[in-house]
Amino acid sequence: MTEFNTTSNANQPLYTINNPESVIEVYLDAEAGVVRELKCLNYNRCKEYTYAVDEYLERYSHHPAGQAILAELELANA
Repeated sequence: MTEFNTTSNANQPLYTINNPESVIEVYLDAEAGVVRELKCLNYNRCKEYTYAVDEYLERYSHHPAGQAILAELELANA
């Protein structure tokens, strides 16, 4: 994997998706209200996608990554 530099407090991915042709790491920055996905494909091709938390949950609440985000937010607000 390539180095992932952000201003986020999270150094470890909250969730990792291992696909046959790619790896997707999901990071949550609860303070900023954003979810970042780092998608890495073959041959060291990586791209970062940033979503508002609400947008990410709207799209991926059915997926385990979305459920992990929701669980982490619930822990932070407890």
